[in-house]
Amino acid sequence: MFSWLKKISDKVKDLNVSVDSYKKETDNQTIPSLAYVNRAKKLIEKMRYVEAKKVLTEALAITQKDALVYKYLGVAEERAGNFNEAIEAYRKSAELNPQDKNIWHKLAMVLVTVRKYEDAEISFEKADKISPVNTDIQTGWGMALFKQKKYNEAHEKFIKAIKINRYNFAAMLLAAIVEVRLEKYDDAESKLSFLTNTCPNESNTYEYANLYYLKEDYEHAIRYARMSVDFNRSMLPAYLLLGKIYSILFDYENATKCFMSAEERELKSPLLYSEWGNALVRLCRFEEAKEIYQKALLEDVECPEAQAGMALCAAETKDFEKAHDFINFAGEKDASNVYIIEAKGLSALAYGNTEDALNYFKEALKKDPKDAYNYFRLAKCYEKLGNDNMIRDSYEKILKFNPKFAPAYFEFAQYLISQKDYQDARRKLRKAANLEPNNRRILNLLFYVSYILVKEDVCEYNVKEAISLADKINGFEYPDLRADLEKILKEIKEN
Repeated sequence: MFSWLKKISDKVKDLNVSVDSYKKETDNQTIPSLAYVNRAKKLIEKMRYVEAKKVLTEALAITQKDALVYKYLGVAEERAGNFNEAIEAYRKSAELNPQDKNIWHKLAMVLVTVRKYEDAEISFEKADKISPVNTDIQTGWGMALFKQKKYNEAHEKFIKAIKINRYNFAAMLLAAIVEVRLEKYDDAESKLSFLTNTCPNESNTYEYANLYYLKEDYEHAIRYARMSVDFNRSMLPAYLLLGKIYSILFDYENATKCFMSAEERELKSPLLYSEWGNALVRLCRFEEAKEIYQKALLEDVECPEAQAGMALCAAETKDFEKAHDFINFAGEKDASNVYIIEAKGLSALAYGNTEDALNYFKEALKKDPKDAYNYFRLAKCYEKLGNDNMIRDSYEKILKFNPKFAPAYFEFAQYLISQKDYQDARRKLRKAANLEPNNRRILNLLFYVSYILVKEDVCEYNVKEAISLADKINGFEYPDLRADLEKILKEIKEN
């Protein structure tokens, strides 16, 4: 009988609950859309972006002219990774309320994220007019300029951001990075030193390491790169920098450890394997480098750095058909890549076009003077051309650059033997043997040269030394010459 009365009572209760909820969500009951915005803000804080967008869409059904609704719709879309939708929402909000001090900054930052840097500049300029003393706006504006390689303009913005707030460490770090690009190393040094002492983290220490790397202070570069890894075990750039530095120092073991550590941390990428391959090329380990470049190509078959590396390694390992294919693939992207030039030089040398090969290797050296292995290649060209002075000069240069490169000592010694310069050949072979004490080719050639010199200057000590060397060689190739030395030693003792 009274069921109808109960239904009315229940509806009144529901209405009271809705009213109470509404009062809690907004202080201004004349703007009902604000309740939706506040509800959406709470959902955004809980990372429930789909629900937040649904609430805000309901608010738009009430009014299409509320800048605040569009603003938080943009926030929800941005947090969800829907950047184009975020840009559209922010733009509508900015059109409805162009004096909002935050909206232009939010829009500009998303535009930076999607690499629309020129559009971002326009938004930052509008934000700056509304809020001219804002360190975040100056920092973001500088980022947009930096991404366009407008380094001087970017630097001005970062410095302005620091002047507004001297505790803006992000702007200080970015200013230091720009100063490194502009080769203002002293200015960068002061900022990075301050940052690493005041608020050390993986980014500050990495950039400090990179600065020391550029200044060729490898000891400090290694120290700070290791600090960067200690802060963040997934800091791939620090692993790559360490691997590169160790390869420059011809430290194969430590270079390999760095790249393997990154791989074990599941930091696999075309960049990791390309840099790893480059390090092995620097260490003249072309077969190993080829395997690593193949890993890079499995990650990204179009990786230009790996394709260029494969071209060079294939040429170095005499696989000229494969080298030719990779020269074509990579050459279409960047024909000026130094590895492509070197691969062309090796192919030209193999097919008897020595003058062309010579020019390729000289061009490669101009592009990268630190790639001194090209002096080794030049020596081979000059040998074919019979230019004695340049042969010696090229070998001396590669050994000056890399005194730990045993193959260069061996090849130089072979040339010196052809010129009957046995004394110098023995000196080179002894250095090679110190570097690779179990290398059978080096030891056998050292014995051969020692035998010739013993025959020129017979004395008991020299004969015994040569015989002792022969006895240490696993796979000795000159038993007849050793027997002759035994005969000479016997005659000396009898006399």
